[in-house]
Amino acid sequence: MALAVFVALTIVVISNPSLGADARAFHVADELRTPALTQAARDVTTLGLLAIVGPVLLVGAVLLIQHRRRARAAALLIGAALTWISVWITKAAVDRPRPPAALVHTSGQSYPSGHAANSVGYLALTIALTVLISSRIGRIAAVAVGALLAALVGLSRIYLRAHYASDVLAGEALATAMYALVTIGTLAWQSRGHSGEKASASP
Repeated sequence: MALAVFVALTIVVISNPSLGADARAFHVADELRTPALTQAARDVTTLGLLAIVGPVLLVGAVLLIQHRRRARAAALLIGAALTWISVWITKAAVDRPRPPAALVHTSGQSYPSGHAANSVGYLALTIALTVLISSRIGRIAAVAVGALLAALVGLSRIYLRAHYASDVLAGEALATAMYALVTIGTLAWQSRGHSGEKASASP
């Protein structure tokens, strides 16, 4: 589903770069703008930098490996790598200009949002770490925090006029698809391995 959303958005953006929904999102942000909220958005948006998300994911992967959850660790890191690669390939292919009058420094193409895509790593990390959390409430809380971080980073990019709303949604959809595809591949690989073990153990 995430991949379908991303493909549909890409087709729409290529066909019509000026979307009404993007303009409405900026209008809402303008109405909400205050100095305090702008500073908060600038702080939150830094959480989407690869220089921050990457080390956090690496620490999470090490923790998973220490608990003998190597497949989850591998899926986490491979998913992050594929997300980064696919974002920059799409940026070069679509070549959408940035929104005017950004409130933070921006560079490169606008579509999709790299910050928004990177921030999905927080959600992927918390989902991966649920295997280490014993209580159901703890697992739900962890995933909720990951989802909230991803959502806030995406909203900060729109508020700061660093990206269009469609950029953010596309970045999140693309990252979700990459992590999901890697997870499916990891599960298939594990299932194949277990099948092979059972076959070799059969008389």
